[in-house]
Amino acid sequence: MSLRKSMVNRGLLILTCFFSFVIQLCLASKTRHFKWEVEYMYWSPDCMEGVVMGINGQFPGPTIRAVAGDTIVVELTNRLHTEGGRHSLAWNQTETFIYRYKVDKAGTYFYHGHYGMQRSAGLYGSLIVEVGEGQKEPFHYDGEFNLLLSDWWHKGSQEQEVALLVQTISLDWRTPGNVNLFLSLFSTPLTVNFKTTLLINGRGQYNCSLAAHVTNSSSPQCQFRGNEQCAPRSSMCSPIKLTGSGSPAPPHLLH
Repeated sequence: MSLRKSMVNRGLLILTCFFSFVIQLCLASKTRHFKWEVEYMYWSPDCMEGVVMGINGQFPGPTIRAVAGDTIVVELTNRLHTEGGRHSLAWNQTETFIYRYKVDKAGTYFYHGHYGMQRSAGLYGSLIVEVGEGQKEPFHYDGEFNLLLSDWWHKGSQEQEVALLVQTISLDWRTPGNVNLFLSLFSTPLTVNFKTTLLINGRGQYNCSLAAHVTNSSSPQCQFRGNEQCAPRSSMCSPIKLTGSGSPAPPHLLH
């Protein structure tokens, strides 16, 4: 009887510890709410103005930060205005869709639109998930940088999409000789896809090659104030550099 009672008590202890662990995890995790509006707006990512897709007036979209185990709820309203054409989102203008998902693994990710050329138009942003409660980072660091790299085109997203469709749909693949030509479109780079600028966190310089031999970085016009839409003019300022203080520089986490 004592052995059986001991086994029962041990089983109860294990169950108690398990439920206690689950309750702690539930208490530690949070539900993070975001209310976003997607709309077209004029922006100058590389100092050349064009139309982009922005979220709450931002380009790229806001950074989502969460902890592993959290639930993210995004209330997304479509403010994209169209005149008689297809809508760029899966629901009509002024309609709202709610995304709800749980992040269970720490790491650096990014979100983006999947329809048409939404991502090339700027519908993207960073998603940073930190380690969960009670867990430790694999290494120590004193600071962090978030670098979001993306291509940019001076041709608008709708112009790119139309050009791509024209080059494919205009061909009748059933016509003799067009089959190989049709297939070659998917293996040959199209001029419409040649990027114009490389953006870092939504900012760049055009034409960046003009700054290759420029060393001026002390001029006031070359300093970031924090509210610029693009990097300083490339013909006047040296390329952007990441520098750290101290010798050697303290370790940083790069997202």
